[in-house]
Order: sequence, then structure tokens, then C-alpha cells
Amino acid sequence: MRDGAAPAKENRAGRLIVRGTASSGLGFAIRFGARFLFLFVAGRLFGATLFGAYSISIAVVEAAVIAGGLSTKWMLFKWLNEREGEGDRPAIHIVIDTALMVFAASAAIAAAIMALAAAAPSRWIGANAEVAIFALALMIPLQALIELLLAATRWTEVMRYEVVAKNVMQPYGSIAVAILAWWLGWMQEGLVLSYIAGTIASLVYTLYGVRRCFGGLGLRRYRPDLRRISRHFRAAMPTTGTELIDALYTRLDIYVVGILLGASWAGIYGMARQLSMPIRQARQAFDGMLVPIVARTFSHSGPTSTGRSIASAARLVFIVQLAGVIALTAIGSPLLHALGKGFHAAYGALLCLAAAEVIQGAFGLGELVLIYSRPRVAVAMTAGFMIVGVAGAVLLEPHLGLTGVALAVLLSYSGRAVVRRILLRRLHAVEIPTSSWWGPLAAAA
Repeated sequence: MRDGAAPAKENRAGRLIVRGTASSGLGFAIRFGARFLFLFVAGRLFGATLFGAYSISIAVVEAAVIAGGLSTKWMLFKWLNEREGEGDRPAIHIVIDTALMVFAASAAIAAAIMALAAAAPSRWIGANAEVAIFALALMIPLQALIELLLAATRWTEVMRYEVVAKNVMQPYGSIAVAILAWWLGWMQEGLVLSYIAGTIASLVYTLYGVRRCFGGLGLRRYRPDLRRISRHFRAAMPTTGTELIDALYTRLDIYVVGILLGASWAGIYGMARQLSMPIRQARQAFDGMLVPIVARTFSHSGPTSTGRSIASAARLVFIVQLAGVIALTAIGSPLLHALGKGFHAAYGALLCLAAAEVIQGAFGLGELVLIYSRPRVAVAMTAGFMIVGVAGAVLLEPHLGLTGVALAVLLSYSGRAVVRRILLRRLHAVEIPTSSWWGPLAAAA
């Protein structure tokens, strides 16, 4: 019986990974449709300036949600699996303990952001962006709770609540309210209200999903375990720091454009960022399958064998993402024209950002080895190339405009990929062969 248990367990895990990847893929497909519809509504009805203020504030909120979430969407699985050795506390009470911790941390971060927005010089963010940041900062605790609670539903091996909450309730709720606000003449508030409405709709549905997955919340019997909460908070700090730096790294360009050029140009650049986002999400669709495979290979066979697995996975991701770049090259210009007045100026930036996402998506898989083996090296590398990206944007923007900022992002991602490759070879003898990517690149070219 014992000999047959391991294969059965592995088969079950494999089925879960396949089912989870399929659900994620369906969710991304639905989200793509919602994304393009929202961008059309935002661009055509509200214009570049208001969309720019919205883009800057959303970039601030997204980074704050990652910080306030304390990496619990990853750590929660570990804590729930460990509870049986700690008094067998009900799983839903572990979730509520974690939710209290996340809400307190994200509320503190939201208050700090509101204070900084009030103190920042008006020329940095502009009046529209300041109002949007103030309003949307209130959504940071709610968004952090959504991420945590959806992770809890995934722990019960149910994916549909995450798919519906993130890909139906939030985006389509936002679209409906944005159109209604425009019809009522609420131009200044429309996009902000749309985000608030989408957040609330997603949270309500997520709470419904949690109750269904755990058979209720058990609030009458719940008492917060402050000692456990304190221990979990300390355990989450290292991972949270890594996630926050990476979140800032991938959003720093929109902050720079807002500071250097103002909300209108930030809106045009933000539209290019949004159109390049499906290429990043194509990589993310593979993460549910790739991350556990890389982690298991690294644990059992070491870094060198992991390099071969990464090379094979990188080739597959590279092929899928290159297809997206070819499509954006072909239809990017007319698509930007269709989204509203002035957005066509971001075509050069769109191509640079799309190329940057391919480099980070396909060649960034090797960073998993560094995260597992040398996390401080991974954080230092990200922080260093963050500085390179900002310096490049400041230097190139006066000469190339928005394309210069996007080119700085591309150069930063490319430099990071080269340094990562050198570190993998020197620290772990991980050699990712050139043959894994030059064929698809030549075909795409």
C-alpha cells in the first residue's frame, strides 16, 4: 500500500497542476477581453490626462498591495499545512488570523501613502493624480484581503472563485461603472469610482467563495491568536521585501513618466504598458506549473539539473511571448489610434516594452534558482538594475520621449538577464544553452 501511495500522490498533484493551469489560462483569456474593453472605454471616454492620473495611482496601489499583503498569498499554504502540529486550530481561523495581520499592515501603508501624497510637491504627481491616489489608497486593504482570501480558496483545491473574482467581477464591474459615470458626466471621478466598484464586487464574491470552501467563518468560536500572528509576521518579512522590490522595479517607469512629463503623457505611456501586459501574463499563466517543478528539481537534483529544466521551459515561454510581440508589431499602431486621441504616440514605447517583457518572461525563469539559493543576491541585482532603469530613463527621455523611457526599461531588463546568466554559471555551474532561444528568435525576426 505504501509503495503505491507515492505514485498516486504524484498523479494527483499532476492533475491539480494541470487543472490549475487550465483554470488560470481560462481566466487570463477572459481578462484579456475585459482589459481591451476597459482600455477602450477609458481612452475614448475619459482621455489621456485622466487615464494618466488613474495609471499612476493604480501603479502606486498595486505596489502597496504587495507590501501590505506580506507575501501571505504564498506563505498561507505553509501555515495552513502546519496547523495540525499546533493544536489543530481550524483552518478558517488561521485564515482570519492572517487576514487581521494583512488588514492592519495594508491600512498602515495606505495611511502612509496618503500622507506622502499630501506632502509631495504638486508638480510631481499633479492634482488629478493626487486625488486619485487619495481615493484609491482606501482600496489597498481590500485588495490585499482579496489576494489573501483567494489564496485560501486555492488551498481547498478550488480555482473557480479566483477565476470569477479576478476575471469577471472586478474588471466587468469596473467597466460598467466607468460607462455609467461617463453617462452621468462624472469625468473626474469616473475611473476612480470604476476601480472602487470593481474592488468591492470582487471582495464580496471572494467572501462568498471563502464561506463555501470552508463551510462558514466560525466567528462565534474565533479568538485571535496574537502570538501566532506575531510569529507569522516575522516569518513573512524576507519574502515581502523581495516581492516589494520586484513590484517597484516593474512599475518604476510609470512613476518616472508622471514626474518628468505629467499626467497626460503618463496616460499615453500607461496605455502602452497595458497593451504589453498580456505578454507578461502569458508567462504568468505558466507559473502554476513551472514554479513547483523548478522548486522540486532544485531540491532533489541541485542547481545544475535545474538549469536544464529551465532551458526547456524558457524555450516554450519564449515561443508564446514572441507570438504576442509579432501581433503587437502588426496591430499596435491601429489599435492605439482606435483607443483615443494621442495614444498613437506610444507605438515605439509599446514595442520596447513588449520586447522587455519577453526578455524578463523567458530569461527571468533562471532567477528562481537565485531566489532559492542566494535570495540576497537576487534582491541586490533587482535593486541595482532599478537604479539603472531610472538613470537610463532620465538620460534618454529628453532625446527620445516616451520611447526613450521604454528603451531604458528594455536595456535594464536586458542587462539584468545578462548578469543573471553570468551569476548562474559562476555560482551554480548552470548553463542555459543558446540553442534554447536562438531558433524561435530567428523565426520571429
